[in-house]
Amino acid sequence: MKNLLTRRYTLPLFCLLCSFAVLAVCSRSSPLYATNDWVDANIYFTIGRGMHQGLMPYRDLLDHKGPLLYLLHWAAAAVSSTSFFGVWLLEVLAGWAFLYASARSLLLYCGRGWTFFSLPLLAACVYASPAFAQGDSAEEFCLPLLAIALYFFLACFGPGKQLPSFWVFALNGAAAGAIFWIKFTLLGLHFAWMACFAFLIWIGHRSFGRALAACGAFLGGMAVISVPILLPYALGGALPDLFQTYFGANLTSYATTPTHWSTPLYNLVMSGLSTALANPVWAVLALVGGVFFVLRRGVLHPAAKAALLALVFFSGFFIWAGSMGWPYYGFPLSVYAVLGFACLGSLVQKLPARLPRNVVQIGFVPALALSLALCLAFSPNVSFMELKKEDLVQTKFAAIIQQEGGQSLLNYGFLDGGFYLSSGITPSCRFFCRINLPNYQELEAPVRQMVEEGYFDFIVIREEGPLPGMEEHYELVCTEYQTYDGVLLPYSLFCRIG
Repeated sequence: MKNLLTRRYTLPLFCLLCSFAVLAVCSRSSPLYATNDWVDANIYFTIGRGMHQGLMPYRDLLDHKGPLLYLLHWAAAAVSSTSFFGVWLLEVLAGWAFLYASARSLLLYCGRGWTFFSLPLLAACVYASPAFAQGDSAEEFCLPLLAIALYFFLACFGPGKQLPSFWVFALNGAAAGAIFWIKFTLLGLHFAWMACFAFLIWIGHRSFGRALAACGAFLGGMAVISVPILLPYALGGALPDLFQTYFGANLTSYATTPTHWSTPLYNLVMSGLSTALANPVWAVLALVGGVFFVLRRGVLHPAAKAALLALVFFSGFFIWAGSMGWPYYGFPLSVYAVLGFACLGSLVQKLPARLPRNVVQIGFVPALALSLALCLAFSPNVSFMELKKEDLVQTKFAAIIQQEGGQSLLNYGFLDGGFYLSSGITPSCRFFCRINLPNYQELEAPVRQMVEEGYFDFIVIREEGPLPGMEEHYELVCTEYQTYDGVLLPYSLFCRIG
């Protein structure tokens, strides 16, 4: 067993196993669930499916997340365009990368036995938490990129460690570029990461030129990622739509203008406390680990202690400065939970009483079993495994639409409920569903006119009766009730008259 744990391929394979097992239970994209009914996930996947039909995000299908997120869902749709299986595979890969980067961080301070023992428990703490939501969030796909930055921070700022090479700056710049084009408010860690290294090189090593070169390598990495992402939009003439929506709408409509200089700090404190109370396990691990790394001598270079605090502060500040946000906004902060396991591992190694070596070597087996038990007990998604696909309102409406030969569909007045996916229909208008922007009524004006003209074969609304403008051209087919986010809601299917 000892030889097995020390082989090069064992750790990455074990990380993959942990990711596969935990996300099979915790993510509603998993084959163990009938579907992922989260509206955000369905918006991303509808756009990803639409890209296979030649449609372009922002120009042809409107949403306000980053283009790389839609590109990931384009890849997922290439695996399966009728289910979330491809999305789940991407989640497993992201989980593997997060766990492997976290394992590398643990190995800086702990033995391999403790690292193997900790990984499945870390996975359960993170992915079974309420902040994980239903799975397939932008935050989830950014988590491994944050874990990579944290690993290089710990690896390069430990006692006696040397400054990172320029390829490390370029690699982390590429990771920052990926985050920038998924959800730019998650860039706080990388912003602080690069700033801390730049100041250390400039002030600590008295080399302003090398600090500039490091920043250049970092920005170069961002550029390498950015060019292929933006190129299709440039060739398709859709760059103005991308910039106007992703930056313009998010910065002017989605975020609120602070009424006082202290408002962003207030948002940070209140949202941070709310996130910690809702996700106490990984929050306590992150807090205990952070205190250990800051106060314990010999764990980090003295300058790195302040730098670690800066990483945590700016991680939260970038997320919440503009708005209080949703419960899943704080999920990226779970990247710091690994510090708690590193703290515990460091303390365990100093205990006078030691477990037998053979027990330590096989500790990962009960740890994995315990991890799955914790996921089944505490993941808020597990109860939805009982739902059968044929009982879902999405499946029932899809059967009616297909039986009647419907070619066009509108998810009207609410966020994407998964009806495009269940029916296999690609949206035929830019405003294919409501999106979370304050000026949604202005954005929906063109689609309201299309409804009044009877443009769509079928319309799904989340009301018992028709919405204004539907009466002339549409009649009610049926109304079904289904629970979403703990609330029993009506879903009504309307078909065009004649």
